[in-house]
Amino acid sequence: MFKNTSPKQIQLKVTKTRHLVCRARINGVKAVLLIDSGASNSCIALSEKEKFNVKEKGDPFKASGAGKDKVEAVLGHQCNLILGRHTVGKHAFVLLDMQHINATLMQENAKPIDGILGADFLKKNRALIDYGNNTLSL
Repeated sequence: MFKNTSPKQIQLKVTKTRHLVCRARINGVKAVLLIDSGASNSCIALSEKEKFNVKEKGDPFKASGAGKDKVEAVLGHQCNLILGRHTVGKHAFVLLDMQHINATLMQENAKPIDGILGADFLKKNRALIDYGNNTLSL
């Protein structure tokens, strides 16, 4: 039998700051994830680790963020990930302080995010972003 090869289409929303976000579930809990091909790793806000039941894996380390300063980060265990209505499967996230990101979004009257889907996820899943239709195909 052939595997169903039709791509999964995930609807994206454009925020007031012109970022693309998608609705997701991380370990069964609703989340809003920003799509960021410039972020090398997918992240979840460290302040949300209990909400999403993400366990730390290993020791904390310094990571480069969107600003000039390094931020404290720690690897998280693999999480069950659903994007839109499509089950993606297991994906590991880096837990890091995202207060500065959410503060910036809220200054621009945009809603805060729970995490970021980065290049690691996009490449692993051979994702295509259709900016015209605001969809993510996996």
